[in-house]
Amino acid sequence: MPSCKQMTQLLSDSLETPLPWPKRSAMRLHLLICATCRRYRRHLLFMQKIITDHNPRLTALSDTAKQRIKDNLAQLKDKP
Repeated sequence: MPSCKQMTQLLSDSLETPLPWPKRSAMRLHLLICATCRRYRRHLLFMQKIITDHNPRLTALSDTAKQRIKDNLAQLKDKP
């Protein structure tokens, strides 16, 4: 079962693309027992809804733009 730290990444990934069933199952099991991760998921979904409701252009980003954003976020995550 994934740790809470791993869950943050899985939850973020699940907003962008469907996860394979083993990861999805592990994520669901973790969410059943972890209230903190359930709350984190609710917050992610809320932020996603607010962003898309108030700025529909953000959902129309090209695949290239989405990849550049992902790459920049990954670089920030890797910095100490």
